[in-house]
Amino acid sequence: MNNNQSALIRGWIQGVGWDVLGELYLDEAERTDTIRAVRQLRESLASKAKRLGMGADAKLWEQEREYSQDWIKNALESVKVLQSKSDPKPQLDDPLSRWIPTGTISKLVGIRVKSLRDLANFINSRGGSWWKTVPNLGQKSAETIHNFFTSSESDLGIKLDLSKINHAQVNTQSQSHDVAPLERFAPPTHLAGESGSNRADISRCKIDARNDYESILAWLSLWDEGTPTHRAYRKEAERFLLWSIMEKQKSMSSLTTPDCAEYRRFLADPLPTDRWIGKPAQRWSKDWRPFKGPLKPSSIRQAEVILSALCEWLVGQRYLDSNPFSGLSTQSFGRRNNGADRSFSPTLWEFVQGYAKKNASNEVLTDSQMSAYRRIVFVLTFAYHTGLRLHEMVKASTGDLRQVSSSNEDQWWLDVIGKGKKHREVPIHSDVLEAINSHLRERGLRAVGFTSQDTPIIGKLRGEAKESMTASALYQMLKGFFKEAAEEVSKENPVLAERLSKASTHWLRHTHGSHAVANGVPLAIVRDNLGHSNLATTSIYVHADRDERYKAMLDMGKSK
Repeated sequence: MNNNQSALIRGWIQGVGWDVLGELYLDEAERTDTIRAVRQLRESLASKAKRLGMGADAKLWEQEREYSQDWIKNALESVKVLQSKSDPKPQLDDPLSRWIPTGTISKLVGIRVKSLRDLANFINSRGGSWWKTVPNLGQKSAETIHNFFTSSESDLGIKLDLSKINHAQVNTQSQSHDVAPLERFAPPTHLAGESGSNRADISRCKIDARNDYESILAWLSLWDEGTPTHRAYRKEAERFLLWSIMEKQKSMSSLTTPDCAEYRRFLADPLPTDRWIGKPAQRWSKDWRPFKGPLKPSSIRQAEVILSALCEWLVGQRYLDSNPFSGLSTQSFGRRNNGADRSFSPTLWEFVQGYAKKNASNEVLTDSQMSAYRRIVFVLTFAYHTGLRLHEMVKASTGDLRQVSSSNEDQWWLDVIGKGKKHREVPIHSDVLEAINSHLRERGLRAVGFTSQDTPIIGKLRGEAKESMTASALYQMLKGFFKEAAEEVSKENPVLAERLSKASTHWLRHTHGSHAVANGVPLAIVRDNLGHSNLATTSIYVHADRDERYKAMLDMGKSK
């Protein structure tokens, strides 16, 4: 820790404001950059304390700051002591817990490595893709481990070998010649695609890909692993590759346009069922299957669009000679206006909100149940007024809220990093800000500006109140609520109940867009709030023509 960093952390301990800290010690850095710098220093201090066996000091830096004089005194003393001690040096026989993040260690349990030596040997026996054989371990966690070993080479006296290793050298238990996830699928050599009939001149290929599997990985590398886009694209490429080899007995780079037409029909009815269809399972499980059932027409169309984009990219990289999807006949899928079909009408929206609010104050329920409904009321309000995507909602923190002065009144804005890592600003109404503060108080936390910057806006009600909900948990919570509300209205209006039972979190985003447009908000503003790249995407929320047609036909009926 240099002098500037030392002064920065001491200033933070003593309560100096973020803006002042950034100006004094970080070359007038923005508030968010200052917050990030302090967080990194705290993590560094906690790690050093843990490695030195100073458990109390490690706990001090891992927990949120306190505002008492005793805490300030202890924190300043801890900085002084930790700075006076030399950084510990890793040894090969050190336990993983001393050097590897706890969350990563929990994912390594299955491979039974206890020391740094064990882990290094495991990696070196498998090469650069070693992490793909470890269930639930992602590339980012693997890179953290790689960086640690690289920076500690001189102390450990060992170097990682991350070069490529042939399939024959990899643990055969992790590979499969049958239907399996992309990372475990090992196609027969003669179907790998090294000599596919649609391959372009190999000498002119612009990517380092010898076969179809490697060409798919090269394409997927364009998106960050773990993102919704990466998962969606991997799923379609994975299915296509498996089908071409298992059903057509062809390499992907040998498929023709008629083959693609046949694949379209296969998606509508994947047979044989036991090979292709199964219940949801982990990717490492033997029960994993590529499909949950036949695809709907809209999903088939989406698959074609994604796969055509893959093949078009491979043509551009001179891996394929032509795109077999480009010659596929256009098929009508009866595409409907999803922006209208997947949103709540004003009447249905009023019912949904009213049902949640009624239960939030229903004294027949337990305090815990009413508290859960109050959170649903907040989530409905927050999602409706911001139009955020599911993953954007769970990632939003109080530190992303920013107050801006204007000529009329102070404004609140939410900084959002959305799809494709694009930044946008979403306006926050004063009523929404009050709803956020109310939800924070419900969790036993202080209001915006008084709670820590990394506090999630949507958080857990039990356990650690400062932990955010996962995207899956929020999705399931709202799906359950919508089904419950559907049951409530089913006796009076079964058609409405059927529609409500299909609702999901994304309906809230569509409702935001549809209602905004209907209320006269300019399309360009709706586009910017939702983070769309162009107006064409936002235009799905414009259904004035349909409304006019409906009204005209009703009027015609009245005139008779």
